[in-house]
Amino acid sequence: MELPKDISRTATAVIVAGLLLITFFAYRGYVNSGKALQILDLQVPNITRVAFDTQVFALTPANLQPVLTSVSLQFGGPEGQAEMDKFKKEFEAHLWIAVMTRNKGLQSATEVMTQVRLTTPITALQGYSSTGYAKMEVKEGGLGKEMASVAWNYIEPAITAVALIGVQPKDFAGKPPYSKKDMSIWSRDFRLYFELAEVKSKEGAIAYAY
Repeated sequence: MELPKDISRTATAVIVAGLLLITFFAYRGYVNSGKALQILDLQVPNITRVAFDTQVFALTPANLQPVLTSVSLQFGGPEGQAEMDKFKKEFEAHLWIAVMTRNKGLQSATEVMTQVRLTTPITALQGYSSTGYAKMEVKEGGLGKEMASVAWNYIEPAITAVALIGVQPKDFAGKPPYSKKDMSIWSRDFRLYFELAEVKSKEGAIAYAY
């Protein structure tokens, strides 16, 4: 028994409308899910990727030991202790700026480049990390220059790397070995000699410290 043509046409129209509605809502769901991911990425950036927390500060006798302790794994064994003792002796001959970078993401950062710009020539440059596997290499500038580009082969999640920049500004009143008063003034005024630290990785993560 054949259905009346008007009924079959109505059924066809309902089916087509239903398919259109399903397609529309499926598309809206796809778009909305994409927007939700974008919002999540803005609210919680780099949640599964590389992310840097970079700080700059004057390195003084008051915070020297905590900084060295934070990278103490690199100083393991007799050779490491000798390297730490050597740095402590060198510490007295310069005024120091520390650029400390921590990978707070969940992915290792590779080919990390830190560029530091100063207003006075660099007289000493050291780099340490909280793992012996991350090594720092000077790529550009460095001693005698007012800038330095240093590269870390990689920085793992939760690992800290610190570049220590020594200077002896001509217009700084104190002379090495620097007194407690000199260090107090340096801690207050070191930013007069520091312009910028820029940290980048192969994965595209970037951070600045002023």
